[in-house]
Amino acid sequence: MSSQEESRMTTLATEAAQAADRAEPGSTDLFTRLDSLPETRLWRAESLDGETVTLSPTPVGRHGRNLRELERQLAPHLPQGTDDETRLEIRMHHLQRSVTPDLFVAPEEVLDTSSQHWIGPDDVLLVAEVTSRSNAGADREAKRGIYARAGIEFYLLIDPLLGKATLYAGPEGDDYRDRAVRNFGEKLAVPEPFDFVLDTSRLRAY
Repeated sequence: MSSQEESRMTTLATEAAQAADRAEPGSTDLFTRLDSLPETRLWRAESLDGETVTLSPTPVGRHGRNLRELERQLAPHLPQGTDDETRLEIRMHHLQRSVTPDLFVAPEEVLDTSSQHWIGPDDVLLVAEVTSRSNAGADREAKRGIYARAGIEFYLLIDPLLGKATLYAGPEGDDYRDRAVRNFGEKLAVPEPFDFVLDTSRLRAY
């Protein structure tokens, strides 16, 4: 991340904290702080620990190209009445967590919101993350636990740093019961309701 990006993120975080301080008494919870962030639709705002709000730029470069490749391969196999999404947050109020995945799949009627920039986890069929150098640990560990606790059936982790793609399935407590790991260049089967084979040879390592 460039020094300019880091400076911008620091400014945004400071503005968010100031906005939270100005909020009405009793309203300065995690989600009030998230909603007070200015211009967050240009950034990904998340809270993986229920306290700290982190900001990161939207995917660009190889990260972005891997995300677009995943979207291209997934799109023809989306269950009827669903769509993929790359901007909205998933808020788990019962967990006090908020995550903005690189991509997730949910019913169109749930995604078709005009009044808020987040949805709940109950209708999410699959989430996908593409690791970057700055957040690899969070994608591999923290987010996996959050998605499992939220009961999201599939978590697809594309890890260009390791040259691997992993599909986690069957949430159980803080983790998933099953996982399938493939090196880039191998095929990864994604079961129903998607029922397709991901060609990882088209993904770019870095």
